[in-house]
Amino acid sequence: MSRLSMETWNQIVARMIAQIDHPSAFDALLDGLREGLPFEFWYAAFFRTDAAPVEIGQSDTQKRRQRYIEGPYLLDPFYIAFFNNIEPGCYSMREIAPPDFPQSRYYIEYYSPWGAGDEVGYLLPVADGVAVHLSFGRTKPNARFLKSEMRFLNEIQPVVHEFFRRMWERMKPDVRSSDAFRVDFHFRISQAFRSFGTSVLTDREGEITHLLLRGHSAKSIARLLDISPGTVRNHMKSIYAKLEISSQSELFGLFFEALSNIEGDVSADPLISLWGLNNAERANLRQRP
Repeated sequence: MSRLSMETWNQIVARMIAQIDHPSAFDALLDGLREGLPFEFWYAAFFRTDAAPVEIGQSDTQKRRQRYIEGPYLLDPFYIAFFNNIEPGCYSMREIAPPDFPQSRYYIEYYSPWGAGDEVGYLLPVADGVAVHLSFGRTKPNARFLKSEMRFLNEIQPVVHEFFRRMWERMKPDVRSSDAFRVDFHFRISQAFRSFGTSVLTDREGEITHLLLRGHSAKSIARLLDISPGTVRNHMKSIYAKLEISSQSELFGLFFEALSNIEGDVSADPLISLWGLNNAERANLRQRP
C-alpha cells in the first residue's frame, strides 16, 4: 500500500467508522487519503443520469467551478465516462479525456484556473443511475500521479465505495424531496446540447460540433469518425461560418450563451431563441456548403 502501512490505514478506517453518520467522517476520509498521497485540490459530487449532479464539496474556497453544475458538467470527461457506463474504478484524466483535451476551451475555462497539472478520480456506482465522483488534483505542470499511487487508490476502493454508498443513502431523502428542479434542469440542458446547431448545421456538422465542445481536436475527431483530418477541418470551416464564429473558443462561448437563453420548446435548437431565426433562414444555412 503506497506510503501507508496497514496499521496506519486501519487507524484511518477506524476513525471513519467512529464518525460514519457525522459530516466529519468525510474529513476523516480526505485526511486519510492525504496520508497515502499528496494532492492540492479535490472535488466530490454524486453524478446522475437523470438529473444534475449533487455536489458534496470542493477544496476551492473561491468556487472557481461554481458554474459547473449549471451546464458545464455535460462536457466533463469524468461525467461523460460515467454516462457511458465506464467500469467502476479510479481513473486519470489522461485515460478518459480526448488526446488534446488540455488545449480545449473547456479545459482552459474549468481546469486551468485550478492550476491543474494532473487529476485522477473515482467513478463508483452507489445506486441505479447514480455514482460518486471524487477527484484529486495536483497543480504543478509535471506533478503526475504515479502508477503506485493509482494502485493505492484502487486497493482502497472497496472502503471508499461503501463509504459513499452509505452517504448517498443518508442524503437521498433530502435530495429527492427537493429534486424537481435538478431533474427538469438536467432534461432541458441535455436536450439543448443534443439540439444545439441542428437548425443550421448538417447532421455531420452537428456530430463534429458536439465532439469539438467535448474537447476533441481535428485529429482525434478524424480518428473517431474514420475520416481524414482535412475533411474535419473543412467541416469546421463550414460550422464556424454558419455559426458566425472563428474558433473553438468562440464555439464554446456561443454554446453556453445559447444554454442561458433556453425557453419554450426544449427540443428546438437553442440558437433559434438566441438568434430569432425563421424557418427560411434556417433552411438556407443548412444548405450552405
